[in-house]
Amino acid sequence: METPPRAWVSNAEELRAELANRDQGFVKEVKNQLRKRGSEHIDARVGALGPQVEAAIDCTRCAACCKVLEPELSQEDVQRLAEIQSQSAAEFTQLSTETSNSGKVFLKASPCRFLKAGSCSIYASRPESCADFPHLYRPYFLFRRLIWEHYSLCPIVFNLVELLRDESTADPDSPSDIGEGLCST
Repeated sequence: METPPRAWVSNAEELRAELANRDQGFVKEVKNQLRKRGSEHIDARVGALGPQVEAAIDCTRCAACCKVLEPELSQEDVQRLAEIQSQSAAEFTQLSTETSNSGKVFLKASPCRFLKAGSCSIYASRPESCADFPHLYRPYFLFRRLIWEHYSLCPIVFNLVELLRDESTADPDSPSDIGEGLCST
């Protein structure tokens, strides 16, 4: 692996320490800086840089998402998790989930009941929203509220946004490839 343009933040503690050194308006400044690049450009850079950042971060050293988030569950997730718990889907839903006003179902447990010794005890059967976390590759990266909430939670999101910011700072008027070649596979 080549040395990235900055030191990686690899876990929640390092992330909190890094953010403690920044003023409250920093995220707004970063958003504005990146929006000048355009949404399509940023989405393309996320597609190029995201896999490299994800490969460089060991989620089991962090597990911040499992400690604080309550994932959305599909009906398939509910059925699968109910089977793991030796419960009916109705029983699991009643005992282990909450339903929002819009009808979305969420696992109600923070930290997650399936987090054991920093690892997911049901990794192969985890909910779809957990498998997709931190949801980098959906369109309109810059405009998704959860990305900015996860910036202060997830080292993957933080490092990716920092790379995008570095690119933007290097030459604010032209697309950049500063993050290319961060990881060799």
